[in-house]
Amino acid sequence: MQPSLISAEAFTQLFDEHMHMGDDFRFSVLELTRGRARIGLEASEKFRRPGGTISGPTLFALADMTLWAAVLSEIGIQTMAVTSDMTLHFLRKPRLKALVCEAHILKVGRRLVHGDMRLWLADEPEVVCHASGTYARPEPATKAP
Repeated sequence: MQPSLISAEAFTQLFDEHMHMGDDFRFSVLELTRGRARIGLEASEKFRRPGGTISGPTLFALADMTLWAAVLSEIGIQTMAVTSDMTLHFLRKPRLKALVCEAHILKVGRRLVHGDMRLWLADEPEVVCHASGTYARPEPATKAP
């Protein structure tokens, strides 16, 4: 296993500086190695939707940020790497509890990075959501003539 090109601390600082998710979005980087990230998210009543389940936007946000961490583990800190595609499949009704998301990079290309994510409740092994996504890498800087 190769080391990540970004540390867990650097990713957390980058997220805090550029993403303003609010005080309820309390997460921790559980693991970050080259091409793989695992992030935990504490439960919050703000994530509840009718029926006592976690909202889809909360699951999306966790999947997206975990993929972002995995992408940066491969390409280093590039703040302009952005989501270009994301698909979620909701498999089970997640109760309002702490979540874990794990992202694996499938392919690093010159312009796009593709990944696969799985989300589950921290105390249960069954996957509640599967996602796949793509990040666009920033254009390389060109030198002025």
